[in-house]
Amino acid sequence: MNQGIPTLPNDLPFNAEQQQWLGGFMAGLHSRLTVTADAQPSAPVAAPEQRPLTIIYGSQTGNAEGVAELAAEQATEHGLTPSVFDMDDVDIHQIAAAERLLVVASTYGEGEMTDNAEALWEAISDDAAPRFDKTHFSVCALGDTSYDGFCVAGKLWDERLQALGGQRIADRVDCDVDFDAVAQEWINTALPIIASKGSAQGQAEAAPAVKKEKSKFNRANPLPATLSAKKVLSGEASSKEIMHFEFSLEDSGETYDAGDAVNIVALNRPDLVEELLQVLQIDGDTQLPGHDKSVRALFTEDYEIRTPSRDLVAVIAERGGDEAFKALLNADDSAAMSDFLWGKDTVDLLRLYPAAAITIDEFIQYARPLVARAYSISSSIKKHDNEVHLTIGSVRYNSNDREHHGVCSTYLADVAEVGDTVHCYFAPNKNFSVPDDNDLPMIMVGPGTGIAPFRAFLEERECRQANGDNWLFFGDRNSKNDFIYQDELSAWQQSDLLTRLDLAFSRDQAEKIYVQDRMIENGSELFAWLEKGAYFYVCGDAFRMAKDVDKALHQVVETFGEKTPEQAIEYINEMKKQKRYVRDVY
Repeated sequence: MNQGIPTLPNDLPFNAEQQQWLGGFMAGLHSRLTVTADAQPSAPVAAPEQRPLTIIYGSQTGNAEGVAELAAEQATEHGLTPSVFDMDDVDIHQIAAAERLLVVASTYGEGEMTDNAEALWEAISDDAAPRFDKTHFSVCALGDTSYDGFCVAGKLWDERLQALGGQRIADRVDCDVDFDAVAQEWINTALPIIASKGSAQGQAEAAPAVKKEKSKFNRANPLPATLSAKKVLSGEASSKEIMHFEFSLEDSGETYDAGDAVNIVALNRPDLVEELLQVLQIDGDTQLPGHDKSVRALFTEDYEIRTPSRDLVAVIAERGGDEAFKALLNADDSAAMSDFLWGKDTVDLLRLYPAAAITIDEFIQYARPLVARAYSISSSIKKHDNEVHLTIGSVRYNSNDREHHGVCSTYLADVAEVGDTVHCYFAPNKNFSVPDDNDLPMIMVGPGTGIAPFRAFLEERECRQANGDNWLFFGDRNSKNDFIYQDELSAWQQSDLLTRLDLAFSRDQAEKIYVQDRMIENGSELFAWLEKGAYFYVCGDAFRMAKDVDKALHQVVETFGEKTPEQAIEYINEMKKQKRYVRDVY
């Protein structure tokens, strides 16, 4: 008798028919195992069946991508073979064919899809979209409750997948800025359920690219970097202050790519902390039950105390005694409410409505966590070894007879001193990067502080000795006071690294001129560059500039490409799919 060949026990509680069938099965198995026992080579062993899991993400700053990768890491523990895809890297039929689908979708701006999700969302929204009847899915939505349209992108994906026949296996979760715990709870819930759905056959698709090793520094474990230099870039007569900051990475081993961002873990300003303590009538040295630090330390390090949360606004409106304010809340008119709150911070509201009588316990209950602020990196590590540079506009204004200050911008400008430790961590932005092909042209549109990543791009190309042409559209209010990095740009022009520099200083002439106007003026050459395969980048204000630039780009393609509006949309969508039209907007 061959060892390892099973026999049929006689005492199993099977009926005669079952015993006859099972006996025949075992005999056949015995025959198959022994008939070629001495043959060489042995019969190949079938590959184990796989339970593929498709995970797609729509991400603007990397948060959704991080959640998707975390879900993939933990999926293997449930017998799943995950594949993670940027929404730009899959088509509608590919995801419709997936039996198991997890969607992680960030919301950009006031309820919009992220740039990398636009094309796929248009496809799934179309009346001709395929059915998802065999797809089991769940959605994790990321957003920010301080914006209108909280988690709208994720909600739309959830509704659309169900409308197309998809079977929701776990309820959608809506994550605020402090999303780690909620996202992990969604992963814990969704993975074991989705692992039990669908067939146990098929091969998992390979992810489109190998991701670089994750940094050990993150939200939970930020990097302690030394602020090594800072200076004002804008002129004395400028209407705003733009600062340049340099940080030493010392011997951290940390690195980054041109186009990435840095998340700065800021502290709230001491003067704002003291104002809030005063209006809440609480001693800063008080230690509340359940907290291991004083109220002053909590306000400095842990809570967002400048911008009031939606919950805090709602409570103040209900109890503040202002019927007009309360009516705005009950009317659910977000635009009118935004206009009413414009320029007001938390201290303003508490002072204006003392009848609300917010206690320290209530404030802590309604306050949102103080989260890191992301800034585009304005340096190439190839040129500045062991350093990272940032270019930041300081937020300062007077309202309600008080000076107001941006949390992070003025923390760096006013509070942190050269030599101080500033905690931070990097946010990769794989799509917003210098082309791998050094011969391809680049067109960069970055007015104001939007120039930051393009300084990094030009330094990167300089160090690579790239041959590709480079065209920068830059502008601001006045050339005399707001032409930041002028000396560097001039030097790059003289060395032919910067092939073209088109400037738009809006207040230097009677008629205001903006970067989008310069694009249209030079539309013929701009389209010629696009036809040569140029990458088109935009960085800066999302709400006006980026939309105007996008409109101008469509106009250029229509006019100088001799295309219909529909053909121009198709042309630009293809650029997006090829990652040749990318934006870093805020």
